[in-house]
Amino acid sequence: MRLKVTKIDSFFKKKDTGDDATVDPGQNESDEWLVAQLDQEEDEEEEEEEEEEIPRQPSPKIRRVDHEGTSVLEVERDPGIRCQIWEYPPDKQDQVVKAYMKHGPYQFVQDVYPPSGSKKHPRRFQAHWFKAFPWLEYSPTKDAAFCFPCFLFHKKPVRRVGSTAFTIKGFKNWKKVNDGTSCAFLTHMGSDGSAHRYSVQCYDNLKNQPCHIEHAVEKQTDEDIRKNRLRLGTSIDAVRWLAFQACPFRGHDESAHSKNQGNFLEMVNLLASYDENVKAVVLGNAPGNAKYTSATIQQEILDLMAFNVQKAIRNEIGDAKFCLIVDESRDESKKEQMALVVRFVDKDGFVREHFLDLIHVNDTYSATLKHELCSVLSFHNLDVKNIRGQGYDGASNMRGEWNSLQAKFLEDCPYAYYVHCFVHQLQLALVGASKEVPEVYNFFEHLATVVNTVLSSSKRNDDLHANQVAEMEHLIELNELETGSGANQIRTLKRPGDTRWSSHYDSVCSLLKLYKPTYLVLKDIATTRGSGTSPSARAKAPGAVKSMMSFDFVFIMHVMRELMGITDLLCKKLQQKSQNIVNAMDDVATTKKLIQNLRDHGWSSLVSDVKTFCNKHGIEIPDMNAYYADYIRSRAKDQLTVEHHYRHDIFTVAVDQQIHELNCRFSEQATELLILCTSLDPKDSFKLLNIDDVCLLASKFYPGDFSEQEINNLRKQLQHYQLVPTNSNFKDLSTVADLCRRLVETGKSEEYYLIDRLIRLVLTLPVSTATTERAFSAMKLVKTRLRNKMGDDFLRDCLVIYIEKEIAIKFTTNRLIDDFYDIKTRRVRLK
Repeated sequence: MRLKVTKIDSFFKKKDTGDDATVDPGQNESDEWLVAQLDQEEDEEEEEEEEEEIPRQPSPKIRRVDHEGTSVLEVERDPGIRCQIWEYPPDKQDQVVKAYMKHGPYQFVQDVYPPSGSKKHPRRFQAHWFKAFPWLEYSPTKDAAFCFPCFLFHKKPVRRVGSTAFTIKGFKNWKKVNDGTSCAFLTHMGSDGSAHRYSVQCYDNLKNQPCHIEHAVEKQTDEDIRKNRLRLGTSIDAVRWLAFQACPFRGHDESAHSKNQGNFLEMVNLLASYDENVKAVVLGNAPGNAKYTSATIQQEILDLMAFNVQKAIRNEIGDAKFCLIVDESRDESKKEQMALVVRFVDKDGFVREHFLDLIHVNDTYSATLKHELCSVLSFHNLDVKNIRGQGYDGASNMRGEWNSLQAKFLEDCPYAYYVHCFVHQLQLALVGASKEVPEVYNFFEHLATVVNTVLSSSKRNDDLHANQVAEMEHLIELNELETGSGANQIRTLKRPGDTRWSSHYDSVCSLLKLYKPTYLVLKDIATTRGSGTSPSARAKAPGAVKSMMSFDFVFIMHVMRELMGITDLLCKKLQQKSQNIVNAMDDVATTKKLIQNLRDHGWSSLVSDVKTFCNKHGIEIPDMNAYYADYIRSRAKDQLTVEHHYRHDIFTVAVDQQIHELNCRFSEQATELLILCTSLDPKDSFKLLNIDDVCLLASKFYPGDFSEQEINNLRKQLQHYQLVPTNSNFKDLSTVADLCRRLVETGKSEEYYLIDRLIRLVLTLPVSTATTERAFSAMKLVKTRLRNKMGDDFLRDCLVIYIEKEIAIKFTTNRLIDDFYDIKTRRVRLK
């Protein structure tokens, strides 16, 4: 008879208890059973009143994070759709737990939560429960409550009833919350031996790393900890400096014998050369398992810094309503990147625009953009229903009426009003106006030829500088040019661009200042054969010289300088981060008046300046009283004078076209919303204040922010508010933004809290997408042709730190060291 072989593993097998339950230490079975009974009662009630059930609005799907490479910025926040800890690979579970602990509970706050249950007695989740139960989480996807510590430390689901009520399924029987001692949340917490108390104890123990067993076994002295912190702090300082300057980190050859080990290692060497204490603990003097110089460590530090910046921005937003400003562009590796900027009014009344994230999108369909934006907003605990404005640059996939991005957000939040980028409209209006006047259009064609011919060669550029110096010396000898420190700098011509109108204005101004040196360069090209000049340049030069010496060219150049000088100031003002919708509309109106004033009263001075310029440079001036012969248009115009041609056919038409284009482009923005916003303008002692218009603005456009009772209270507040102009603190105000800040400074924001709320909503409306354009300008500095293989996460982190440098610089090295130590288990102690 053969005996059964007994293996050592059999002695340690778990005994079968009959229900396959894994009981945590101190788990209280009765507490979980009570919670399950509460949920069961809810289910029974819903079955009885199934026909009267309130329909729930499905929340947007949120992307799920792959198990691989999970970091602080890569965990799913929504407790209703996130993966359970035990679903991650065993070697990743501790890192995931630490990442969630860094974020803390997902306490999704919104003004009104969705109702659940029957229509007769609907119940809702309440935000104030978060303060009473700090461990509580809320899932907008499931409209259910969860327990944060239990999620982190509970085991796989067991077959016991109620074991997943606050971890997987979620709890939503809201009427059982405020039920005295039978409160579902108190029941879940249970007594000292409950599963919840056990999870909380595990949470507290994990936060206290110095008490971990590995630290007790392997003792490290205070001196060791000091050296470890100094070593890591050096790496953090190097990473921070490189990120602030948009510099590359790694080198082609980072070996010890390399002459150039890359910016990061070279920076560490530089810091060590200035401090013997640093030199004694870094690089070759560091232990092999804690050098803190690897690419992984650099990424972790960068990731942590960007995370802190984003968290600071989120905390600054708080419960305020916000606006989305979005734009898209391709990076150096031809990836489509979407920049997300949030605009809001902070607690002190200042308008803020912060770069929040950069998102790589596979396509630019509006559905894809909406999905990615919702994912980012959900990650940062920002409610879509709190959006009060959308700003885009005018692309059809974003601004279209039906299937566009703005239309899709309006489905979720009807108060997320779309405002087309004012700067983009201004550029379109002015470019369109130039094309309507043939003479102006031809002028810019000739201008581009002149500038490109001179700047296309380094030799011709040197000749231009030499001609400038000679002209300055001649003018100084004639006492026609003042001298002094910083005066008479060497300049260069500027190329006009098709997308930025300011570049056209800069190009015109530069040519006016460098007219004679430019003419001499072109004349030299036209008269000199050979000498290394290209055939194309020699062919273009005579035509360029002829254009520059014509009265038409000089006249239109002066017209464009006057006309674009007015609109250039408006363009720059609209790009300010603190600009608001009321001021923008006012600036547009002022620009129209200035252009109209140029049309009515600017002709005489313009002609005088043109004649003076022509006499100075030897350009023939036509007889303004002679008849103008037009060989292209109708012969009926032969009886018109030359002055009539220049004044009416060019000057007046060009000005009228710009006024017309401005009116057409901005007419779609002159909606009732923007007109009513002007009622809050404090200029001229609040002369535009109209109580009926302000109440209409609140009731018609922001009914989700003002109840009927609050509208009535708003009218009462406005009646008292009319006396504010007599207060000396409110007499020097010129903008709505100034008014908002002054209300906070004087404490009037609490007295007139409804007016303050409405003003903040108006200031939240976007004016331009200039902030996103600046983000893409920064992206060109960070991701260059030599760094085109940069990963999306690395690029995002670099941009967040580089753009929001004012926030990133506030985080000290010691704080970053502590965060670095807390984010995951470290073998080397740092505190």
